[in-house]
Amino acid sequence: MPWDENNVTKLRELWDQGLPTAQIGKLLGFTKNAVVGKAHRIGLERRPSPIRRTAVKPDRKKARSPVMPKLNFENKNESVSKNKENSTFQPVVRNIFNTSTKRGCEWPDGHPDEMDFRFCGKERFEDKPYCLEHCAVAYVVPEKEENDRQEVNTRI
Repeated sequence: MPWDENNVTKLRELWDQGLPTAQIGKLLGFTKNAVVGKAHRIGLERRPSPIRRTAVKPDRKKARSPVMPKLNFENKNESVSKNKENSTFQPVVRNIFNTSTKRGCEWPDGHPDEMDFRFCGKERFEDKPYCLEHCAVAYVVPEKEENDRQEVNTRI
């Protein structure tokens, strides 16, 4: 259905009343986007966007560099001594993730559904879950540091 003078005058009236574009479209037999496009073409007053914008945009460079938090859990002995001092019951909190046996690199080798699936198992690099070789694959160096390293490598 093309836009004719009758539809355009109805559009202007409904637009001035402040009806939503989807509702105007239903009343006139057009889609919401057709109503918005026609309103723009005939120069009707712009409406504020229903999408709320945040004033502070997140820093995308910080999101790229992985930061591994260092968690400091209380020692088991300290929590037991605190329990002795207090007369009320307080359960002992144990860290099930920090086991006494240090595991190797956790980089998967193969598919979990396959019989020969395993993890790399080499010695971990610092406090990371992977060995040095797999850390180089898993973690991305931020652009600025990467450019600085390339300049140093070209000087050498």
